[in-house]
Amino acid sequence: MRMKHGLFSFGKLSARWMWTKILSDLGTLITTVAIIDRVTYLIMVAISESLTQELFFDTMIIMAFALATRFFLLWTSSKAVANISSKIKIEIRDQIYSKILELELGYRDDKRTGGIVTTIVEGVESLEVFYGRFFPQIFISILSPMILFFYIAQFSYSIALILILTIPLIPISIGIVQVWVRRTARMHWSTYEDLNAYYLDSLQGLTTLKLFGQTGNRIEEISRRSWDFRDKTMRLLYANLSSILVMDLVAMLGTALGIMLAISHLHAGLIGLQVALLVLFVSYEFFRPFRQLGSYFHFAVNGMSAFNSISEILNQKPRRNELGECKDFEFGPNLDIEFKNVEFSYEDDAVFALRGINLKAKTGQITAIVGKSGSGKTTIADLITRLHDPKSGQIWIGSFDLQTLCPKDIRREISVISQRSYLFHGSIRENLLIAKPDATDDELYWACEQAGIVDFVKSLPEGLDSSLVEKAKNISSGQIQRVAIARALLKNTRILILDEPTSNVDADNEEKIMRTLESIAEHKTTILISHRLSTVRRADMIALIDKGIIVEQGTHDELMKKEGAYAELFRDHTVVERASGARLVVAG
Repeated sequence: MRMKHGLFSFGKLSARWMWTKILSDLGTLITTVAIIDRVTYLIMVAISESLTQELFFDTMIIMAFALATRFFLLWTSSKAVANISSKIKIEIRDQIYSKILELELGYRDDKRTGGIVTTIVEGVESLEVFYGRFFPQIFISILSPMILFFYIAQFSYSIALILILTIPLIPISIGIVQVWVRRTARMHWSTYEDLNAYYLDSLQGLTTLKLFGQTGNRIEEISRRSWDFRDKTMRLLYANLSSILVMDLVAMLGTALGIMLAISHLHAGLIGLQVALLVLFVSYEFFRPFRQLGSYFHFAVNGMSAFNSISEILNQKPRRNELGECKDFEFGPNLDIEFKNVEFSYEDDAVFALRGINLKAKTGQITAIVGKSGSGKTTIADLITRLHDPKSGQIWIGSFDLQTLCPKDIRREISVISQRSYLFHGSIRENLLIAKPDATDDELYWACEQAGIVDFVKSLPEGLDSSLVEKAKNISSGQIQRVAIARALLKNTRILILDEPTSNVDADNEEKIMRTLESIAEHKTTILISHRLSTVRRADMIALIDKGIIVEQGTHDELMKKEGAYAELFRDHTVVERASGARLVVAG
């Protein structure tokens, strides 16, 4: 059963350091009381004119030791906070990233990228004060008054009792304003997330905005949303300042009550001067932990609001079927991929994107899938890599039902070349080594040669170590595609999925790449998704898909003889090619 992630569940990650923080702060309180005790003792001895030099130095040594201990405990407390914060932030970010990987495409389709980034970066940072300071301070605020109660009770039980009975007024005041503050904080965080997501969208789509002349409108909208966020921020600050003011008033009234009790008991002869002085100094310490808790309250509320977004991710269930235990497997020589009456929809109540798919891609052959845009071609590739799972039917690889195998194990056996290939910020070498971390330079250059990019790489001043900026915007789309092809070839898996592999490649390089792919396909199971009939017609098997249904299957010659949908499509685009002088392209 999957664990639900609650706000306090992450405290277990740093339990040892949290207890170190709590015990250090309680030790700091005890040393503070010890120093106060010795100061009042010196005052009394001085008043009674019985202070000797030896007594003075002995007392000062005790105070110096207590002070040194206090500094050490404060340092330990600070170190504990740093360890709590760093450990929890690293662990939460790891869990969020792992969860997003588990959720595959589903959650990233629903949640805007800017919102996810805000949650992972700003949201986790907001939890630093909560777990590092606010959470331990809750225990300190409970335990500190109890320690002081037993200390003062040995001198005056009535004063100690009245002071500790006053303590609950502070959490009560916190509870009164908490609903208001939390509601305001949730609105503030939601606005902040939306603003960041909108701003990131604007940066990523800047070229499109310029081309459509919408930059002015976008700037006005960003300004409007920024002012809205500013208003929400001011409301949150007002709410937090109001809550702190309430807590400070209660704490000051409690301290004043302790002072008044000390004076009245001294006047009535119930306590001596030293005890009265002790109560005067210690009364503040009764309420200081709760005042400290109040000073963290603003950050804690903000952290709790951020955690709503974090828990939304961590408690999300993946759309694909979950496996209890993955089956151990080893593929044999047969890596035929077979779809048996497969149906799929992106939502439970949505129209099926694939219906009754029966398809077999044989080892050593190239199986091509063609069809109009939105017909379901890429969805078939996503099902093979288990980015999605079918609603019904089965998909087999060799003798294994895909549903019984772990997605990460399946993907180790598959190379995918997509028309949306992504190159990471870094060098060309680093992007290639993703496929094979221990690859030699000879292997890297071989892959580049097969992808038709070796001359370009060698022409660069730093060769393979040449840097790529974010999304590789410093090279052309065709060069990006060829680097991605080289990366897939370097992985050298027995299953190869080609989704528009030459969509951004010129004719000469397309021919070279296709010859390479045809050569290596003799030992692989290859699925080719392409819009170019010049590429598709050379496949061993062609499947034409329309509105999620395979309407025709066969070789190019067989399909042309049928005079069906494929032949009509082929002739239509032959006319287009002759009219425009363009390369023969399948619609979509």
